[in-house]
Amino acid sequence: MTSASTPNVRWTKDKAGAILAATTGFFFANPPALEMTTQLIPRHAHTVAVLVSFAVAVLAYSVGLRAMKKLP
Repeated sequence: MTSASTPNVRWTKDKAGAILAATTGFFFANPPALEMTTQLIPRHAHTVAVLVSFAVAVLAYSVGLRAMKKLP
């Protein structure tokens, strides 16, 4: 009988809160970024908007992780 392997990633409240902040940041930054890049770079608007939204998500993840670690 084999035992179930344990997952390598441990979901804590800190990581869950940071993932929520990153997801929220991505979806709130995408429409304004898409609107602006459609006017500036029409051929690559969607690619640039996703990259900008991803940068916002990475920033929101780090800020959210720091904020969640300070909570009790």
